Amino acid sequence: MGIPHLGIDIGSVAIHAAVSGADDAVLWSGSRLAGGRPLAALDDLLGEVANEVDARTFRVGLVAGARNLLAAHCPDASRISEVVSAARGTAVLCPDALAAIEIGGQMPRWIELDPERRELSEFALSDLCAAGAGAFLEQQAGRLQLSIEELAAEAGAAERGAAVAGRCAVFAKSDMIHLQQKGTPVDEIA
Repeated sequence: MGIPHLGIDIGSVAIHAAVSGADDAVLWSGSRLAGGRPLAALDDLLGEVANEVDARTFRVGLVAGARNLLAAHCPDASRISEVVSAARGTAVLCPDALAAIEIGGQMPRWIELDPERRELSEFALSDLCAAGAGAFLEQQAGRLQLSIEELAAEAGAAERGAAVAGRCAVFAKSDMIHLQQKGTPVDEIA
């Protein structure tokens, strides 16, 4: 079977870890909210890995904040950019996908895959305010008394969307509050 791979991503909001086998099959994955204590959340995840995965040795890949926080503890680990990691994950988990949108806690990313090589061919990062970031979307979902999954479902089911500022989180929130006060349907606001 070979040595499994353990990928660790420490983002601004959550900690993610996944274990894959030599054939890229996902053997285990998990996430924890960082809650201002990323290393404690990571320790909890690694405890789960030890309980769930029948291996004691891993090849380690560090993504995002993990590259900085854990580099001294894992000197032999691969260091991978968030964009390259998302492209590789998309190619494995969604083999027919040509593009992906990743909404991180602080920044959304758009990733395009080369259709033949299944590798990253192009990407773009948002240079706008945090209005499209995951932390903002979670806050607004909560304000609308929805989970983030329900917010996505409402938005996907809407026949049309309401006009909401997209360049500034403060203006977007103000627009959403005003729309709610006017009685605009939640799906259109989402």
